Parts: sequence; C-alpha cells; structure tokens
Amino acid sequence: MLKTMFSKILALVISVLVISFVLTGIFMNYSLNNIVTEQKAQQMEEISERVVSALDVLLKNPVPQSPYFFASFIETLAENNDVLIWVTDADGDIIFYSDIPDDIINNLGKTDEGWPRLPDERQYSILGKEYEVGDFYGLFSGTGVDWVSYRQYFSISDVPPYNIEANGVILIHSRIPDIYKLKSTVIIIFIISGLLGGLISLIMSGLLSRRITRPINQIKLAARKVASGEYSGRIIIKGNDEIAELTDSFNDMVVALENLERMRRDFIGNVSHELRTPITTIKGYIDGILDGIIPPEKQEYYLAIVRDEVRRMQKLVNDLLDLARMQAGEVLLSMTDFDINELVRRCVISLQQMLIEKELEFKADFETERLFVHADMDSIQRVLINLIHNAIKFTPPKGEIRVRTYTEKEKATIVVEDTGSGIPKEELPNIFERFYKTDKSRSTDRSGVGLGLYIARNIIVSHNETIRAESEEGKGSRFIFTLRRASVPEQF
Repeated sequence: MLKTMFSKILALVISVLVISFVLTGIFMNYSLNNIVTEQKAQQMEEISERVVSALDVLLKNPVPQSPYFFASFIETLAENNDVLIWVTDADGDIIFYSDIPDDIINNLGKTDEGWPRLPDERQYSILGKEYEVGDFYGLFSGTGVDWVSYRQYFSISDVPPYNIEANGVILIHSRIPDIYKLKSTVIIIFIISGLLGGLISLIMSGLLSRRITRPINQIKLAARKVASGEYSGRIIIKGNDEIAELTDSFNDMVVALENLERMRRDFIGNVSHELRTPITTIKGYIDGILDGIIPPEKQEYYLAIVRDEVRRMQKLVNDLLDLARMQAGEVLLSMTDFDINELVRRCVISLQQMLIEKELEFKADFETERLFVHADMDSIQRVLINLIHNAIKFTPPKGEIRVRTYTEKEKATIVVEDTGSGIPKEELPNIFERFYKTDKSRSTDRSGVGLGLYIARNIIVSHNETIRAESEEGKGSRFIFTLRRASVPEQF
C-alpha cells in the first residue's frame, strides 16, 4: 500500500512515464509502419520507372544481346535495392525476372513453354492496388514472412518490326523485415532514449519528491510538538517557492501560538489575582463585621470598600463576557447619527471625579461645535471612556489630557492625548492584543487585565474603521480612531 506522500508521487510519476511511453510507442509504431511502407513504395515506383524505360529501349532497339543486357540490368537493380523484379505480359506470364526464390516456385504456375506464370489473375490485374502488404494473394504464403508488392501497368507502342503495342505489368516485391530495418533501428533508439529519459525523470522526480516531503515531515513533527505544548521548534527551509512560504507561515503560526499561550497564562494569572484580591478583602471585612472586630461606627466605611471591590469584580466579569460575545460574533450594532462632541462631554463628566482626584487638566479641542457621526453610540461611548480612563490612569498628578475632533474628507477623527510616561516602542505594536499589559511599573493601578484596548479595537473594526496609537516614552501617548461622518439633522 502507498502510505507516504513520497511513494504516492513516485508511483504517479512512474505511471505517467509508463503510459506516455506505451502510447508514444504505439503511435510511433503505427506512424513508422505507414512512413516506411510509403517510402518503400515510392522507391519501388522509381525502380519500376527505370525498368519500363529499359524495357522501352529493349523493345524499340532490338539486338541479339538486348534480352541478356536487360536481364542483367534488372538483376543488378534488384540486388542493389534488395527487391525482386518481375516483368509479366498481360496474361500473367513472367517474361523477365531478377530472381525467383525457391520457397515460392511451387506457388507459381507454368506456361506451355515452361515459363513461370502468376496463378491468380488478381496478382497481375491492372485494376488492383498499386502496392499491397501481405502474401500477395497466396504467392508468398510459404515464405514465413510478409511482403510488400508494387504493381505498375506498362504499355509500349510502335514496337518493331510490325509497330505493334506491347503491354504488361511490372511487379516489384520486397520482404517486410528488410523494409522495417529502419523502423527497427528507430524503435531501438526510441526505447533506449526512453529508458534513459525515464531513469533521469525518476531520479529528478525522486529528488523533487524528497524536496517536497522533507519539509512536510518536518512540519508534521513540529505540529506534534506544538500540540504537546512545546513551541520552541522552528523549521528552516531555504527558497522562495510555495514550500518555503508554507514553512514561513507555519513558523509564524507557532510564534503567534507561543505569544497567545504566554498571554493566556498572564491573563489567567491576572484574572486569578484580580479575583482573589477583592474576594480576600471582602471576606476579611465581612468576617470582621460579623465577628464584632470592626466596631459599628466603622462598618459603613468598610462596607463602602466592599462595594468598590464588588464593582471592580463586576467590571472584570463584564469585560470577559463582552470578549466572549465579540469572539462569537453575537454583538449587533445599533447604528444612529449622533454628535460625537456631545458624547465626549458626557464621558468626561462621568470620569470627572477621577480627574479632580489627580488634579488633571482636561482640554477639549473641537474643530466645530457639533460633529455628527454614524455609529453605535453605546459602543463608541465605551471606547471613549476606555481611552480617557487609560489616559487618567497613566498620567501623573497635575498632568494634562486633551480630546480633539476634526474632519478629514468623509471621516471624523477623534484623538485622545495625555502627558503620561508613554509606551515603550517595543510594546506599542502589541497594546491592542487581548490579554496584553504593558510594564506594570508604568502605573500603580493594577486593575486592568489587558482587555480594554482589545475590546475598543474590536468595536472600531466592527464599524469598518481604524484605530492606532502613537507614543514616545516620557512624552505621553496619543490614541486616534475614525468614524464615518453623518449629515447634520434638520432640527439642528
């Protein structure tokens, strides 16, 4: 059974070579039969013309030695061309001949004068074919080989001494094996060249199959390692063909899986920490209240802390649920026209307490008083709150946060800037990935688990728009996203 790809490719190549070789051989054999036979018939026709010309000279210029000279002529001509030449009259009597082999003498008849005679009228009939392949109506039935026979009718007028007309048939015979010597030589050359070409093709196809199957086997082994949780293996294949591109894609996939696995572990660690810390806090305070360790006058204070921790856990769970819905494609957008500037104001009001606590200065830079966009307002509000909230977290006290809106062609552009510590250049390409968190030393806030920006990007992408980040360490960050502009409603 053919189990490996190498054996299947090799078997396919061998099958194609064998089929091509056999079909080509059959076609060549058929073509050579026709070509060689026609060439021989053409040669016989030329011989016949020479015999007729010589016979014309013999009959019109009779001398005592003429029959001898003519007989010698056709014998020499027949020997040089490896044929038999017979001259018969209209009744099939063989008048002149170069040779009559012993194995066909018994197939000939005899005249009353003892001359050999063709026994079958079809053999000398002028109505027959010019040349025929076979035993020539039984004439060569005992020779053990096939013959090709050429027949040409001749008529010579004004033959002296009575100016009579002489007519008859020129017959030229040749053995098939003699005719097919050229064909056999060509076929032998074809077989030898075909075998050599087939051997070279097998070697080349074997090398090509190895070239294809070797990286596939490497990918198979590497895939098994990846399936077992080992991501260190890489495949190195040189070249620019599809196999090399496949291996590069596989290596990129392994790198992506490795990064995803690392982020998954970080995510599990972060989520575990974020859940364990508030649960521990809540449990401690509730136990303190129930056990009477916390006096009644301080219970309200600690219950407020418990409430904040519950809200933090609730936000984390909501983010995880939203992430799951986005990945499942269950989030449907409710597209409406609204004023993005007014939405920015609402978001800032909802975060005003955080701005006050850190003594941050907020600036709104709107190109126009009103800028209407076509989008899902609730989703865009979440994006704005996320970006502004991040800006507040990573901006030191007494810093500045700015939100700008302006139009560019058919797009509305929204920019959220801060004067925080900035994002390291090597981390900037990854900040929109799920579970990704930049260096925690950038902020004392540990509440995030790396989902906010990922969710924001998914929201913007679902609107068929773009979002990007620009940052320089020590000089703050800038988040920019676009929305489709909408016409100003008539009531405005």
